[in-house]
Amino acid sequence: MPLQSPPHPGFFEVLATRRAYTTLLYLLLTLVTGIFAFTYAVTGLSLSLGLAILIIGIPVALAFLAGARLLSVAELRLLGALVGEGTPEAPDLLPAGEGWLARTKALVGDPRTWTSLLYFVLLLPLGTAYFTLLVSLLTTSLALLAIPVLHLLHVGGSFTGDVGGVVWISAHPGLAVVLCGLAGLALLPLTLHLALLLGRFQIWLARHLLVKP
Repeated sequence: MPLQSPPHPGFFEVLATRRAYTTLLYLLLTLVTGIFAFTYAVTGLSLSLGLAILIIGIPVALAFLAGARLLSVAELRLLGALVGEGTPEAPDLLPAGEGWLARTKALVGDPRTWTSLLYFVLLLPLGTAYFTLLVSLLTTSLALLAIPVLHLLHVGGSFTGDVGGVVWISAHPGLAVVLCGLAGLALLPLTLHLALLLGRFQIWLARHLLVKP
């Protein structure tokens, strides 16, 4: 039975929530794990189909499917360690059965084996989207927060000229600095809230493709 998801933190409370940062780390890591999982799934399927006409193709295909189950368990462990409560428990590595022959048949016939491959294929585009979106939001929020700090330290240039086509910015540099700081102060917790929501989506996806198809 999966655990209940923890309550969502308040708007600024998220800044002191450890789970928000570990979830953010998991989502950024999905770019790397997605590349590995996608490569394994596509290469393994291609190799298994290419060797299907040969006797050696059978053990290669079985080893590939068993490896996919192993990767699904590892993904659930990583998801549970970084995203936290609400993550489903990792099932047994191989389906139950009396003897190796029965377990091999169960491995091939278990829908979870094949939905795990679908999960690995989806992990690459999801990881790319997560990484691009979150890094863009983080860098923007931190850059906005840095503007008033640098202004106080008299580091960097000032708001002069027509910045981005908005003339009044150059006429009110102090107000522009304050607005940038407030925007960064709002965007940073919003980014962490988005990370928590994306982490819950990833848990939902793992529950339906890795655990109970």
